[in-house]
Amino acid sequence: MILAGGAGTRFWPASRRALPKHLIPLLGETSLFEATLRRLRELAPPERTWVVSAQELARPTRAALRGHRGVRLLLEPQARNTAAAIAWVAARIEAADPGALMAVFPADHHIPAPRAFARSVRAAARAASDGEWLVLVGIEPTRPDTAYGYLRLGERVRGSAHAVQRFVEKPTASRARRFLRDGHYLWNAGMLVASSRRVLAEAEAHAPELWKPLGASLSRIAEGGRVAAAGFARAYRRVRPVSFDYAVLERTSRALAVRGRFRWSDLGSWDALEDHLEQREGNAVAGTPPVALVEASGNVIWNTTDKAVALLGVRDLVIVETRDALLICPKDRAQEVRQVVGRLARDRRQKLI
Repeated sequence: MILAGGAGTRFWPASRRALPKHLIPLLGETSLFEATLRRLRELAPPERTWVVSAQELARPTRAALRGHRGVRLLLEPQARNTAAAIAWVAARIEAADPGALMAVFPADHHIPAPRAFARSVRAAARAASDGEWLVLVGIEPTRPDTAYGYLRLGERVRGSAHAVQRFVEKPTASRARRFLRDGHYLWNAGMLVASSRRVLAEAEAHAPELWKPLGASLSRIAEGGRVAAAGFARAYRRVRPVSFDYAVLERTSRALAVRGRFRWSDLGSWDALEDHLEQREGNAVAGTPPVALVEASGNVIWNTTDKAVALLGVRDLVIVETRDALLICPKDRAQEVRQVVGRLARDRRQKLI
């Protein structure tokens, strides 16, 4: 299952409502969504792959799936975060293949080593194969990053999987350094393996904000019954937006995690591209290269236009040039770009968002 909704507001001005982050070729000529689809061929054929996206993204998502015949696309009646989307697909999978293992992945992550990725997912699948556990693939941290969520490993429970003792959202720098030294913390990468039946059981047990409005419909779908589209859409819209992490994983005692030993980035903001772009005179560059870099270093430059860009005496900036917009901000404030989108929305600059 690929989660392919979201607006990607931290990647404005390249990312827009009509073409969000995962559909943009941020790194080279291939979009993150296309790279995800190709990577998952290591694990399952297209006909066993499900994509969940938003109604307003139907056209570009279908266009992106043209080369992946057999992939099943579900369009949410309304965006309700990941808990509703995961439960919906779990019900559909349970109806088609009762008790099947399902694996959940975001569409917008960068994983340059697909075989190492697949080995870690298979380890999680082995731990989840008895249908009793929700197994996460966490990433061994390489630096004390404060932009990621963390999970702490407890005792080994099944195979290479450890119990998850607790989740920590975006720690302070000092806590992140302590987590790195501790050795028992992983980055929470949002990758999950579990049986469809277990996903539904845990959602029913722990997520009333999801199950109360939608549970009857999900149960009927899982049993192979028919649900009226209009009624399902009304029930779906009544779900309070909530992540699967918060609604289920942080409340259950059945969460395990395996160590993901592969290069990974969620590419959460423009500064995260720095390590993955071409380096020019101490700057990270994508698209049309600058015509001059004079006493400029540590900058991230992403230019999809033919316009010449020259930098003089500046450092540690993000500079993004698109057909109709220019973004310039300090690299250490790249996580705040969504504030620009908020300001544009308040000013009713709809064409820019």
